[in-house]
Amino acid sequence: MMTRFFNLLIASSMKREKELIVSLNVPLSALSPVYRKALKTWRPVILYFANEHCPACEWAGPVFREVAEPYRLRANIYMLNTTESPRHPLVTGTPTVLFYKNGKLMKKLKGIGTEETLSEDFARHVGKTKAPAVIRPPRHDLAWLRRTLRTLCTVPRAHRWNFS
Repeated sequence: MMTRFFNLLIASSMKREKELIVSLNVPLSALSPVYRKALKTWRPVILYFANEHCPACEWAGPVFREVAEPYRLRANIYMLNTTESPRHPLVTGTPTVLFYKNGKLMKKLKGIGTEETLSEDFARHVGKTKAPAVIRPPRHDLAWLRRTLRTLCTVPRAHRWNFS
């Protein structure tokens, strides 16, 4: 009986989380042009909003940098000061982390939680992202190379003369 209750509780919380993410998706047209440009990429985008007057941000900034460092080549990571950057409609307090993939919001964190939970979020949303495969023309013309090697004439090696 208790496990059934917990399963229902977990299912309802997951449903609420999905509804929250859907309701948080702000159309790109509502965002500042700076954010629109940053989100037009195949790479995951992580936006970290902080404020210099925020005591929690003083602690969270170094932790965020440490966790984000291994992912810097696989995602576009921006650390933004709320006093210097345009207002984002989803940021109501600092620190806030927004995870975007293909221009869509995947997760919003108010505060960064613990280092472990932040690492899990990075692994889940960035993971092992690879660039889309680009079909390239062949670098060598193999047919030409085969024809050339078939018609190649070689000169026999000269024999060494023994004058002793």
